Amino acid sequence: MLQRKKWDVDFLGVLSTNEEVFESIGRHKAVFINSQNYLQFFIKVINETPESFPRNQVLFTCYSSELEKYGFEENYQNHEFNRINDLTEFLMDSLVLFKPGKKILSNREEVFIATDIRLIPKLESFKVNQKFKAVPIFTEMVHKMSQEEFVESLMQGKYVGTADGISIEPDDTPSLVLWKEDTSFTAYGLFDKHEYAHGGFSFVSNSGVREIQYTNWLDRVYLEGDQTLLFMDQEAYSEIEKELEAVRPIVDVLRETIQPEEPKVTIIMEEERMKKEDKEDDKDDSNMAIEEELLDKEEEFMEHFIQITREMGLQYSEKDLYNFHTAMKSNALTILAGMSGTGKSRLVQAYGRALGLDASQLVFVPVRPSWADDADLLGYVDTKNMLFRPSNSSLIDALFQAQSERNKLFIICFDEMNLSRVEHYFSQFLSVLEMEPNRRMLRLYSDRIAQQIYNSAQYGPEINIGGNVVFVGTVNLDESTYHFSDKVLDRANVITLDVQPYSMLKNRNTREAKERTRKPYTYEQYSKFKKQESPVSLNDDELNLLWELHTIMQIENKNLGIGPRVVKQIDHYIKNLPLNTFLSREEAFDIQVVQRILTKLRGPEGLLKGLIGKVAEDRVEGSFYERIERYSDVSNFKRTKSVLLQKAKELKVNGFTV
Repeated sequence: MLQRKKWDVDFLGVLSTNEEVFESIGRHKAVFINSQNYLQFFIKVINETPESFPRNQVLFTCYSSELEKYGFEENYQNHEFNRINDLTEFLMDSLVLFKPGKKILSNREEVFIATDIRLIPKLESFKVNQKFKAVPIFTEMVHKMSQEEFVESLMQGKYVGTADGISIEPDDTPSLVLWKEDTSFTAYGLFDKHEYAHGGFSFVSNSGVREIQYTNWLDRVYLEGDQTLLFMDQEAYSEIEKELEAVRPIVDVLRETIQPEEPKVTIIMEEERMKKEDKEDDKDDSNMAIEEELLDKEEEFMEHFIQITREMGLQYSEKDLYNFHTAMKSNALTILAGMSGTGKSRLVQAYGRALGLDASQLVFVPVRPSWADDADLLGYVDTKNMLFRPSNSSLIDALFQAQSERNKLFIICFDEMNLSRVEHYFSQFLSVLEMEPNRRMLRLYSDRIAQQIYNSAQYGPEINIGGNVVFVGTVNLDESTYHFSDKVLDRANVITLDVQPYSMLKNRNTREAKERTRKPYTYEQYSKFKKQESPVSLNDDELNLLWELHTIMQIENKNLGIGPRVVKQIDHYIKNLPLNTFLSREEAFDIQVVQRILTKLRGPEGLLKGLIGKVAEDRVEGSFYERIERYSDVSNFKRTKSVLLQKAKELKVNGFTV
C-alpha cells in the first residue's frame, strides 16, 4: 500500500551531483534509468527548510515526465549514457522550484519526492553550495491594499494577507517581508513572531517595524512570475537584516516628522482667532445639517418598512422592527429565531422590498439537513473535468455579482439555518466576516490550479465579501434542528420576535398598497444609516455591569463569559440605534443582554443553578438576576428578567435549559 504526505510549501533545488547522492543515500548516480525504463533523478534542496521538516533530508527524487511541459523529450531508443547525458544537460542551467512530498511504500520505506516541478534559469551569480531563504512578497494587486495600508497594518499587528508557498508554522517566522511596487522592492522587519489565520499573516516586531528600499541584492534572488514568494541568497538576507537594524523604527520617524515646530509668533491676533472660531462654527453647522438630513432619510425608510410589513400582514411591533433594522445594519450576521409560522422569512422579504432590492440582490438559500461542510454550500472543484461546480444554492453567483457591483446592496438569507450544523457548512464565513471588508476573502480553491480550471474566468479562486453583503438567517428551535455553538452566538444577534395579538390580523389589507416609484437604495445610501466605528461609547455603568456579569459567569463556569468582541458589538448596536419613539436606549441595552448574553446560558441545572437561580413568585433568586437589579439606572431589564424566569422554570422542570 502506498501512502502520501505533502507539505504545502515551496522549496528551491538544483540537480544533485553523483558525490552528493552517494554521501547522502549510498547510491552511485544522481540520474539513472529505473526498473520501468524511465529516467529518474535527484534534486538537492538549497533553501532553509521549515523547522518541522526532517533536518537530514536534502535529496528529493523526481521523474523526467515532470519536465515534459518544459520541452524535454526523452528518446527511449538512445543508449543509456546518452539519455542520462541529455537530461543532465537539460537541467544544467536551471534551478528547480518544487513542493516536497513523501511516499511510504508497502515495506514502510520512506521516499521523499519533488512535486509541482517548475524550472527557473540560473543567475550568472549562482555558486555551488549557495544557500537561500524564502521571503514572502506583498503587492497591491494581490493583497488589495495600498503600501500605506500595508505598513499601518504591520505596525498595528493586523493581518496583511497570505503568501502562498511559505511555511505558516509558528517556528518559521520570516524576520523580514517585502513590498513589491512594479520592479522595485521595499524590505520591512525585523519580526520576532507571527500568527496565521484565514486573514493571512500578522507579524510582531518587539523592537519596532523598520523599512529600507534596496536593490543591490536583486541579482541574488529567484522569483517565479508574479508569485508571492522569492528565494533570496542568505548573505543578501543577512545584509538586509543588518541594514534594518541600523535604521530607526518607522513609528519614531513618523513621530519626529509630525512634531510641531516652535511657533515663531507666540501671540495670535484676536482677529485671526475669531476668524478661526467662525470657520469652526460653520463646520459644526454643516455637520449638524448633514446629520439631520441622514436622520430624516432613515426615519423615512423606517416608516416605509413598517408600512410594508403591515401590507404583507406581518403584525410585528415597531419596537421589534427597529431592533431588526439596527441589528441588520450594525452586524454582519443576524439570526431570526422563533416558532414555525411566525413570518421570519417574510420579514426579510419585507426588509428587502423596503430597500427596493430585486431578486438578484435578495437571495434565499434553503439549508438542507445533509450539509456537512462548505462544499455543500459553495461548490467544489471537479478534478476529472477541471471545472468548478457551484452548488445549486445560487449563493456563489450572488457573491460574484456583489463583488463586481459594489454599489448595490445584497442580502443573503439562509432559510432554516440550523437544519444542519452551522459551524460546519458556514465555517469559512464565520472566520471571514470578522475581518475588515477589504480583506474578507472567501477561498473556493487554490490559486495554483486556477489556470487549469476551465471556468476560472467565471468562478475565480476566491471572492471578496464586501460590506455591501449582509447575511441573515431564520431558525426554528425544535427537535428537528441543531442548537448554535458559542462560535456562532459570538458573531450574531439572535432575535426572537414577539407575536402580536391575533385580533390585529383583521387590520390586514385595510389600506391598499400604493404603487411606489422609489429607486432602490444603493449600498452608499444604506451605509449612511450606519455610524462608523469609533471608541467604545458605552457609559461607565453599562461597562461595569457587563464586566460584573462576565465575572459571575466565569465563577460558575469557565466556559461562560462575555468576550471583548461581544462588548464591542453591543456598543456598535447601541451607537446605531436610530432616533425613534418606539425603542429607547435603555430598552435596546436590555435587548442586547438577551440577544448577545442570555443565548449562551444553556446547559444542566448543576452548572447553571447558581447563576440563573430558582423561581420565587414572579422573580428569580440567582446571581445574574440580583446583579442586573443593582443597575436599575441602566435599564429596567424587563426582557432580561422575563427570559431568566423562563430559564429558571426550565431548570426546575427539565433539569436543563436551552
